[in-house]
Amino acid sequence: MKDSLASLNPLFSVLWIAAVAAATSGCSPEEPDPVSPTLTWISINATEFQSASQNAVVTLGYQDHQGDLGWTDPDRHALDIQDERLNAPDTYHIPPLTPDGMELDISGTFEVTVPPLFLLGNGGDEQTRLTFRITDRAGNVSNTVQSPVILITDTL
Repeated sequence: MKDSLASLNPLFSVLWIAAVAAATSGCSPEEPDPVSPTLTWISINATEFQSASQNAVVTLGYQDHQGDLGWTDPDRHALDIQDERLNAPDTYHIPPLTPDGMELDISGTFEVTVPPLFLLGNGGDEQTRLTFRITDRAGNVSNTVQSPVILITDTL
């Protein structure tokens, strides 16, 4: 009996080492949540608009692991919308999506009503794209998302 226990001892040691190695090899440190918010493109109500006559309604998805999107002060703007025909973006206020000071992992969708697009030149129809990005209260800037090509037609 003593000889059979002695022969199991090395086998037990090998199995024990294998079990510990298997248990620890699958463990890896958790990746930290991204600090910057993330936008995703969802939809636009149309891709053809008569000049200066109809709002574009865009639906965007968002995710922010710290939950610090939007401002209580209506003069603070968080959303940039860049018409590719223009040099500078238009900026828009977004109210807070979580109570100030709370760190909550948030995600969802929101609708952005873009004022009517208009023709810039004297010619006929024009095409453009709109690019969106958002900045959180900590100053972290999201990725950008872009609309499909939008056709702006003359009203005459």
